[in-house]
Amino acid sequence: MKLFSFRKEDKLRHSPEFKRVFKNGKAMRSSGIVMFVYRRSASGPGHEIKRVRVGIVLSRKVGNAVARNRLKRQLREIFRLNKHFLDQGVDIVFLAREKLPSFDYGKLKDMVFGLWERAKVINQ
Repeated sequence: MKLFSFRKEDKLRHSPEFKRVFKNGKAMRSSGIVMFVYRRSASGPGHEIKRVRVGIVLSRKVGNAVARNRLKRQLREIFRLNKHFLDQGVDIVFLAREKLPSFDYGKLKDMVFGLWERAKVINQ
C-alpha cells in the first residue's frame, strides 16, 4: 500500500455508510462546511475496516459543477496527503450545502486541520 495514494478503500461509497456517519457521527462546523466524524466500534458494522475513510457531499448551492469538482479535488488531496496523521477506524464526511467563500488551498487546508483537531482525530 502506498502511503500517499487515494484508493477506493479510502472512500465511503455506499449510502448506508454515509447514513451511519450522519446518524451516529459528531458534527463540527467551520465557515460553510460541516464535518461529520464517526468512530467505528470493534463490534459494529464496518468494524473490520482498519483505515480512515472519507466521503464528500456537495449540494448544487455550493456552486456550478466546476466549483464543486474543484472543492472535491482539494478536499480529497488534503485527505490523501495527510491521512497518515489521522486515527484509524474513523469515517469522515465533509458536507457543504451553501456557497463557500473562495478559499485558496492553504486556507482550506488550515480549516480542515482545525476541524480535525477539534474532533480529536489527529495522531500526536
